[in-house]
Amino acid sequence: MFGLALQTLRHRKSGFVASFLALFLGAVIVAACGGLMETGIRASAPPPRTGTGHAVVLFSPIEHEATRLVSLSAVFGGIAAMVVVFVVGSTLAVLVQQRMREMALLRAVGSLPGQIRLLVVSETLVIGALATALALAPGHYAGRLMLERFAEGGMVSPEIPYRAGWIPLVTAAGAALLAAVAAAWIASRRAALIRPAAALAESGLQRRWISAPRLVFALLCLAGGTALALVTALVMPGSVAASTAGPTAMLWASGVALVCPGLTGALIAVLRPPLRLLPGPACGLAADNVRARAVRTAGAVTPVMLATGLAAGLLYLQTTTDASARDAARDARTRAAVSAPVAVAPAGLADRTTVHGPAAVTVSTAGAAGRAGSAGAADDRAERVVTVAAAPVAAAPVVAAPVAPVMAAPGGGARAASSGGGSADAWINFLLAGTIIGYAMISLVNTLVVAASERREEFALQRLVGATTGQVMRMMSVEALLVAVMGTVLGSLVAAATLVPFRLALDGRWLPGGPVWIYLAIVGLVTALTVVATLVPVRLALRVPPAGAPAAP
Repeated sequence: MFGLALQTLRHRKSGFVASFLALFLGAVIVAACGGLMETGIRASAPPPRTGTGHAVVLFSPIEHEATRLVSLSAVFGGIAAMVVVFVVGSTLAVLVQQRMREMALLRAVGSLPGQIRLLVVSETLVIGALATALALAPGHYAGRLMLERFAEGGMVSPEIPYRAGWIPLVTAAGAALLAAVAAAWIASRRAALIRPAAALAESGLQRRWISAPRLVFALLCLAGGTALALVTALVMPGSVAASTAGPTAMLWASGVALVCPGLTGALIAVLRPPLRLLPGPACGLAADNVRARAVRTAGAVTPVMLATGLAAGLLYLQTTTDASARDAARDARTRAAVSAPVAVAPAGLADRTTVHGPAAVTVSTAGAAGRAGSAGAADDRAERVVTVAAAPVAAAPVVAAPVAPVMAAPGGGARAASSGGGSADAWINFLLAGTIIGYAMISLVNTLVVAASERREEFALQRLVGATTGQVMRMMSVEALLVAVMGTVLGSLVAAATLVPFRLALDGRWLPGGPVWIYLAIVGLVTALTVVATLVPVRLALRVPPAGAPAAP
């Protein structure tokens, strides 16, 4: 079987290059996150606390920064691993679906179902072993580069060295390879069990897509996403809700992907009538093609949905956190005047507590505790507390803060102290989210190129019966726009199912925070990638004469 698998790889280069890229890039990202996790674990392990070094270690901030590095890399590494499994599985499913005729012929000449599955798994093993082996070195250096960016952003100390051994690299390679083999085994199930005559019929237009295992897994993913959304909105406090919001997005995306053919059919039924009213034959033909190829169209819609949902979900998680923090700071300044009985009337409070000179002072919570007349705003970090206070009656005033600027808006010191760490955290979150989103975008292009390249014979037949190159390109442009519209609609629903519970957990509101242009940019980028990734392989296929298209590589 391995010999046959190698021969198959040589004759289907474009499809297997797509699988190789998905596995290679996924293994690089997971290996980088694993290297960061091991670096944090080693940095958080203190040396023996003896002698004078004991006090130095106790008061070193490196352990705290290393712990944050471990938790952050674990969260994003887990999301990245789920995305890799999702992308590799969908890519292999598209490739197996394209080979239904080949599988049917193998069954017709006497191949057993187990041999068909072994062939698909063997091909995946060859690709996966090569991709993961080549990903080890780039994964190591990607982790080192990310740690340097973290140090530049102020999240970790530059004194923390990158120390990743062989364990995260081997673990990442094994996880990627295992995910690929499992995806190949699942994707080959239908091709191995279907009757040869039915497989030949479905090699042109596949209509049956639902099965009992698929329905069960879809219901489990949707139920899990619903449960995590409820936990996020009702149980998780404040910004901690982000720890469940990320897995919620992946569960919703997985559930929607499993039922995507059905959802695609429903969206096609809504979009097809108005599309046929547009002038020109390209729109009507594209609508008919998408309707007849609903199951295969769903294979192109799925990566668009994933890219849109992840991009909108991960980016707006951070912007929503920032918006909620700004709203909380603005609301808190009206409640921070007097919080306990005092010996002066409110009308004279400004005269008694205002001192000319420096505008603010930063102290620790331990230093602020128990001070008479203290009032301030503190976040969850003890080293960033801005306090406006007056000393006890017998002592001189110790803190000066002009009343008018504080009442009008947070002062410069307060703003810097409360947002300095937040900006660093936001920068790091955007960096990690951008890495995952970039992988999803590359996988989108990957899958769409494979899906469009499959239709060479269809384009050749259209040209043989009189269609021009321009007509075929216009038809495919409309199809690409339809795929982009359906994918962005489903991806927006996935993002909304993630962001609405998260915003409810933060401040009781339901609308995600952040500028609208981010969403518009995501939709524009995804649409542009969808159109380009569809039309470029179509244009290359149309350069081959119609009579020679079936034999073209």
